[in-house]
Amino acid sequence: MTALVWSPAQIRHEIERVTAFLQERLGDEHDAVLGLSGGIDSDVTARLLVRAVGVERVRFFTVVQADMEDRHLRNARALAKVLGVPLVELPLATWAWGLIDVLATSDPDEGFSTQAFLDVGRAKNSLRSVVYSTYHDRGYITVGTSNRTEAECGFFVRFGDGLWHLGPIAHLYKTQVFQLAAMLGSTQDVIQQPASAGYWQGQSDLEDLAYWMIHGAPIGAQRSFSPAEIEGAAHIHAELSFERLDQALNMIAGGETEPVAIARAADLSTDTAARLRRLVIAAKRIKGYPVAQQLDYPVAEVT
Repeated sequence: MTALVWSPAQIRHEIERVTAFLQERLGDEHDAVLGLSGGIDSDVTARLLVRAVGVERVRFFTVVQADMEDRHLRNARALAKVLGVPLVELPLATWAWGLIDVLATSDPDEGFSTQAFLDVGRAKNSLRSVVYSTYHDRGYITVGTSNRTEAECGFFVRFGDGLWHLGPIAHLYKTQVFQLAAMLGSTQDVIQQPASAGYWQGQSDLEDLAYWMIHGAPIGAQRSFSPAEIEGAAHIHAELSFERLDQALNMIAGGETEPVAIARAADLSTDTAARLRRLVIAAKRIKGYPVAQQLDYPVAEVT
């Protein structure tokens, strides 16, 4: 297992290590594009990116969505201003609903619906890929904001926020991202706000993960939950913090399979620990399918 709580010296070392990673991969010839969400992950990534290559080689954008909480746009604007990088604001409020509406009409058997907040939320997430790919073809390298907690839980959209050239914090658990944030100068408003993608009012990452644990896997098509399942999700949500979640994930990643041991170390109930382990296994199966697979070249001659 890796250590989740670092000393100030270790945090400084990690900041320098990530900065060097970005400098090496971007070199002297590549500019970078980064989407700002107003959350802690994009805040830390933006600060590391500017630290690595300076303001002149960085492009920031944010997608202005319908139903997003005001704090997300406010935080993105404030961060761009303090870092000295202009923020490109893209008013795409209706695009996600339009896409799902077209899918619902064109592929009725799949059951897409604009009333399904998961369908609309994923469409909002995937819009950033359209923006990234458009900038990339103009010569920009895309920088992602995914962290290890999200990856191990499958809490991402593979061809949305899970697709990037460089992932400077993808190896870090959420609790470690918070530690970097404090040293990099992230504001207390950003550090203390509830973790959320901000795709609808009141959305919370930990609450969503509680429902995923009840479901037993990353939720695909939106589904209804029974009163008992809703009560179970509320109990799990009440238990969860990123410190507990990351400690449990760290043990699972280290090979621990016994829910009792995971629960004891992470201060979780045995049931929650068991559900989290099932989620991690399912996430690896569903979200871990490799991309860009192909046959080797040349093709063997047929005789």
